[in-house]
Amino acid sequence: MVDMNRLHLHIRWVLDKPTASGWTDKRNNTDAHTLYWIHEGKGIFTTDQAFPVEGGMMAYMRPGLQMDMRSDERYPLQMTMILFDCAEVGYDVRWTEIMPIAELELPFLKPFHTDKSKALGLRFRDLYRSWVPGVQGGALLPQLKLTGLLYELLLPSNGDTGSEGAESAGQALERVKEYLESSYNMDFTIHELAERFHISVSYLRKMFHKTVGMSPKHYHSHIRNEHARHYLMYSELPVKAIAKACGYMEEYHFSKSFKQMNGISPSGFRLQYMATKEGQPAGQTAKDESD
Repeated sequence: MVDMNRLHLHIRWVLDKPTASGWTDKRNNTDAHTLYWIHEGKGIFTTDQAFPVEGGMMAYMRPGLQMDMRSDERYPLQMTMILFDCAEVGYDVRWTEIMPIAELELPFLKPFHTDKSKALGLRFRDLYRSWVPGVQGGALLPQLKLTGLLYELLLPSNGDTGSEGAESAGQALERVKEYLESSYNMDFTIHELAERFHISVSYLRKMFHKTVGMSPKHYHSHIRNEHARHYLMYSELPVKAIAKACGYMEEYHFSKSFKQMNGISPSGFRLQYMATKEGQPAGQTAKDESD
């Protein structure tokens, strides 16, 4: 799965593509990723087999995929196309590797229910209108919009569910996730979370494991740990103050938890980071601190 924190995009072309009755074309730019949003009409997309398409559907083409397109005689396709490159760019104190993404975890074709379809259609049109090639800053805003769109499409908890009831449950789950992220310095039980957001404990556990890959408790600990790491890297607060800022009642419990999750004590982690930042080996000092 793509690490969204490392995702970088470059838009090559955005095109609002009305077609005529019986229109045919083939995919020419097969060295990039392509998204098609079908606003209305009907047609056929053909790869190794023929797929009927219609308004309210999104098509994703990975680099290298050959495809032919044909519009219906009576109901021609109206589409917006986004041609783009994407890569994961690493950063660890300084910029590291650039890894082009060969294929995003998106289906070739996906229909959306009415409300979601209308919203996506407006977003694709807005992205088209905001893309101004050859002008300073003309690609920046569209690239940010496309990143947000891909975030929603790629994360399991943010996808289209196909029914209003399931969508409401998914939205409630997202609210729980946002609450855990913003309340990392607070403690609560899973039963308190379930009661607060009107979700059953079993559903909350099940959906967190499915969409996040861990329990709500572990996710909360992960977010808390990440904030602690950033305090240690980018502030001069003493460990005791960082423990309090991250919701730990005692410095001892913070240090114990931090070492369990990172394999090194908070003080050792800070020294190791400073040594790496200065381009020197972490040395014996950081090692000693982690003992």
